[in-house]
Amino acid sequence: MKLWMTPVLVALSGCCGGAGPGWLDTETVVLDGESVQIDLSLWVLGGDDDLIFTASTDPDVITEVDGSLLTLTPQPGWQGETFLELTVEDPCGAGASAALEVLSDEPTDPSDCTPELTYTPASNPDNVTIAGPFNDWDADANPLTDNGDGTWSVALDLEPGSYPYKFVEHSGSQEQWTCDPTEDRIQCDAGTTQATDWDHSCGLGVESCNSLLVVEPCGPPTLAVTSVDIDRVANTASVEVSATPGSGGAITSASATLDGAPLSGPWTDDPAAGFSVDLSGLGDARHTLRFTVTDADGNTSEEAYVPFWTDETDWQTGVMYFAFIDRMKNGNTSIDTSEGATATGGGYEGGDIQGLTEMLPYLDDLGVTVLWLSNAQDNTESAWAGDCGLTYAGYHAYWPSDPYGVEEHFGTEAELKALIDAAHDRGMRVVMDWVANHVHENHPYYTDHPEWFNDYARCTDSVDGQLNFDRIPETCWFAPYLPDIDYSHPDALTTMVDDAMWWATTYELDGFRADAVKHMSQAVNWNLSSAIHERIEHTDAGGDEDFYTVGETFDGSHDRIEAYVGPNQLDGQFDFPLYFTLRSAFISDSTSVKSAVDSKANSDVQFSGLMSTFLGNHDVLRFVTDAAEGNVGSCDNGAIRVAGAPTDAWAYDRIKLAWTFLFTNTGVPLIYYGDELGMPGHGDPDNRQPLWDHTGGNLDGVTSVDTLAAKVGGLQASVLRHVQALSQARAAHPALSIGSGVQWWDDGWDLHAYTRSSGSDHAIVILNRSGQSHTLTNGLDFAGLPTSGTWRDVLTGETFVAANDSITIGVAPSTSRVLVLE
Repeated sequence: MKLWMTPVLVALSGCCGGAGPGWLDTETVVLDGESVQIDLSLWVLGGDDDLIFTASTDPDVITEVDGSLLTLTPQPGWQGETFLELTVEDPCGAGASAALEVLSDEPTDPSDCTPELTYTPASNPDNVTIAGPFNDWDADANPLTDNGDGTWSVALDLEPGSYPYKFVEHSGSQEQWTCDPTEDRIQCDAGTTQATDWDHSCGLGVESCNSLLVVEPCGPPTLAVTSVDIDRVANTASVEVSATPGSGGAITSASATLDGAPLSGPWTDDPAAGFSVDLSGLGDARHTLRFTVTDADGNTSEEAYVPFWTDETDWQTGVMYFAFIDRMKNGNTSIDTSEGATATGGGYEGGDIQGLTEMLPYLDDLGVTVLWLSNAQDNTESAWAGDCGLTYAGYHAYWPSDPYGVEEHFGTEAELKALIDAAHDRGMRVVMDWVANHVHENHPYYTDHPEWFNDYARCTDSVDGQLNFDRIPETCWFAPYLPDIDYSHPDALTTMVDDAMWWATTYELDGFRADAVKHMSQAVNWNLSSAIHERIEHTDAGGDEDFYTVGETFDGSHDRIEAYVGPNQLDGQFDFPLYFTLRSAFISDSTSVKSAVDSKANSDVQFSGLMSTFLGNHDVLRFVTDAAEGNVGSCDNGAIRVAGAPTDAWAYDRIKLAWTFLFTNTGVPLIYYGDELGMPGHGDPDNRQPLWDHTGGNLDGVTSVDTLAAKVGGLQASVLRHVQALSQARAAHPALSIGSGVQWWDDGWDLHAYTRSSGSDHAIVILNRSGQSHTLTNGLDFAGLPTSGTWRDVLTGETFVAANDSITIGVAPSTSRVLVLE
């Protein structure tokens, strides 16, 4: 039995001319599932020896009184807190009452909220200490205790917050500092992670980043996902979650939901026991389990969130579409308002969440499996100075001013959730832009915590001939009104990652596109990855659902891009080196067609993650405009240069060649909205023209590729149907997305062919950028292909028959073929 003194209100009454008995302070009784006996006479003052004791009855605790002996027995499975009324009287009827607090379990001591840190030395030190801002980085202030088993430990009395630290091994007069190899979160000093060979390893004396201890507020109970088992063949799921009381008493209630619907189970009657959920018959869909518990004081735990898909779709077989919300479709004109931008295309044009939701059938028909959304965070109001001496609004969603609000020009929270649910119903994964390098100056983080931000140095300014964009990428500002976050500040680091988790779990996202990766400390993506593993993927518990993180590092260096990819960092990045090569190979003809293949092969060697390949995005001029006019700049005598649709078929033929290459190679091909049509556009903002500007002014009735093709017609329709055919072929033939192959033909410059094979699935891809027709006769066995059979071109439907290890294929000028073995 464990007892804690608890003050109670004492009531006394007189008897026989004198004072009657009264209660001293009673004590809290903790039952721990067992009967407890208490001698009540020890808690009474005054009165005679013939005192009469009673105790109230209680539905959760059985009370028995024998003389002054009180026996308390908990009902089976009871958890929580209750109060019993005790009374004492003397023979004259004078007496008093008191309240007795009874707990089912021992409460958590608030001083236990800070976790104990344990360290296993790399050497055989005389002693070990810990240093951090909590002791002014004093290497002698906080020694660890030698546990005698090869480990050392220390408990720190810290207020809630984020604390960088390192361990220090002392051997004689030598001090060797090291980060904590068991801590998943890190903090790095400003500007220290820019090197392409950056590595966070915790060797003695290594110049690594600091480990980061996050002390949570004391009080609420906590949940831990301990086991996740998803069977995507049987469509079953088994999940276990443990519950630990906090300082607010025993756990008294528990809640579990599946896709928003309540689940019942043993936790209903025994909430402190945690959760064990077994689900079957789920179907091929996305599902979300959510768990919470509440204690006797009303404190509710942080939610345990377990998302999973039961289909067998893999990210690497997918097709991603960047739906730039403001420029997709205007579905709700009632929220159309202007912020006063003077630049053509520099303000809100009216695209919104409702309009994008209406476009989902079209995107589904196009073959899209991954929907990349603009950052849905609320952006600042008004117009702000930008290029060409003009003003711009935050239509692009990169000027966040509210950590949790949804941009009102886009729609509401409910509409955003409905959009994501509707995409999930079509089997689409949803990725949202994560803007974490900066905020707008109107953001509360900047106004309330100016110490979280770097000193002003604009990225476009130069020092000694070098742009700050490359010289100090982690600390420069994109604009005077876009304060750059100083991620060496631990509270800023923790807050931004926590905000990312809030968006991911609140809106049930499947991934993030991380903006401006090279402009942030490596600690950002490291801690984001750790949070995803712990709170979404639950990898330590057996979870295997991949929350895809793909970054943007606008750089032509493989090493620079790869520096941010890895098991503790991003899953992949956009392949900029390949993008630059594709523009050279299929627009300027400054390099051979084979060079595109070689560039992709080099990327496959240089990059360790799942990269996304692309022909264009919102930061570069559109492919067909580059092909038709070249890069002539965005500004035209103080105005925005506006591109029209090319009238020469050549530009459209070239983008179709490039699309063929992209869809028949590994990586996740990205379609930047409108590029499936060959939409025009000079640099930002002209490369963000509204989609409806190319469909006669509206997108009403567009629910399929056919309906959009009918609206745009001509050359743009031919590009659209080309992309759809490639997307459908990629979905049907794994050779095109995950296969490998060899060179099948090369003329040294304009004509190249390669094979793709995955198991029994085979393809031959031919790219002819020349203005001449070619007839190719070649063998098959040398390339690992069957020596006979019928091959069908997915782009035209034509068939070619192979026999006796030989096949002859014709290819027209400026066209491609994608032949699959039937």
